[in-house]
Amino acid sequence: MTTLKTILLALLVSPLLSLAGTKGKFNLAVTVSDQTDGQVLVRNLTRPLPDTAIIVNGKFSYSDQVTEPTPFIVADMYNHYQLFFAAPGDKIQMGLRAKDMQVTSLTGSASHSIFMQLINMQEPLQKKAQGLQQLSTMAGKNQDSIQYEMTSINKQLQKNFTDFLTKHGNTEVASFVVYSSLINDRNISNTIADSMSRSLNGKGATSFYGKEVNKMVSKLRSVQAGNMAPDFTLPDSTGLKNYTLSKYRGQYVLIDFWASWCGPCKGEIPFLKQAYSTYHSKGFEIISVSLDSKREAWLAALRQFAMPWIHISDVKGFNSIVNDLYHVPSIPKTLLLDKTGKIIFTDLRGPALEQKLGELLK
Repeated sequence: MTTLKTILLALLVSPLLSLAGTKGKFNLAVTVSDQTDGQVLVRNLTRPLPDTAIIVNGKFSYSDQVTEPTPFIVADMYNHYQLFFAAPGDKIQMGLRAKDMQVTSLTGSASHSIFMQLINMQEPLQKKAQGLQQLSTMAGKNQDSIQYEMTSINKQLQKNFTDFLTKHGNTEVASFVVYSSLINDRNISNTIADSMSRSLNGKGATSFYGKEVNKMVSKLRSVQAGNMAPDFTLPDSTGLKNYTLSKYRGQYVLIDFWASWCGPCKGEIPFLKQAYSTYHSKGFEIISVSLDSKREAWLAALRQFAMPWIHISDVKGFNSIVNDLYHVPSIPKTLLLDKTGKIIFTDLRGPALEQKLGELLK
């Protein structure tokens, strides 16, 4: 289910993008109803840092070069923000209430009008759902009735989202909405992601965010049982020797994504040690891929826990090259591969790994 909250969360995690194509200028003219001077931030979400706009006599203007309808935010210094879309040639007029960072009016952007169709459908239902959630915490309320109504609202939200994609799947706005949903839902299934991806067509599929959606779907497949694990090469802790995943075909391999700062990851180490001790000589290997961003912290953990298997990392945290191949929004994350390199089980925790290896390596 995609909600307004889901879409807006993407503003906080959206990657630094590089748009290719013919650029065109848009202009934004803003009238601030409750403030005569001061400053606001305007950020193109394809860039790491915002621009500063100065309010003079209750007005400010802004312009930028874009290649396609592109999401922007206007924000204050406290991270209160509003999203708008701008396309080449747009002449946007915006009304803004700066105190609570609310856009009171916006004209001149066809792409933003498309986006608002979804928001206007979903927001009333989301507010109703929030009210029901509050009711459910009160004593004496009929929980069955509340749950029935919540289920009905969720179905309508999903229908609205599907209808929006059916109608506007050929737009850049739809591709951004789908991308936002994928990047913020850590538990999204490959089936749902595929379905949303297939809803994009025309410019929705060929736009920058459309291409990012395809990348995300490929990453989701990379952690689904039944798919081949993408190959990669990373250095060990010395930086002198590289290890390549495909070199270990012919063995059962556990890819273990972890980090020295991850408590649950460290909690799995005794179980990994037991499984390795029992089955390494029978054709089982562990390749631990650290998502640490501090080399000394990683090395200290390796010394502390003395794990006798392969440890590799480019020490770039969640910007590691493996994150371009695998969907690993949180750790620990493990993938058990068969002898051909195909993923057969995911997230075998505790004694479950050793039990499964016992079945495979009798």
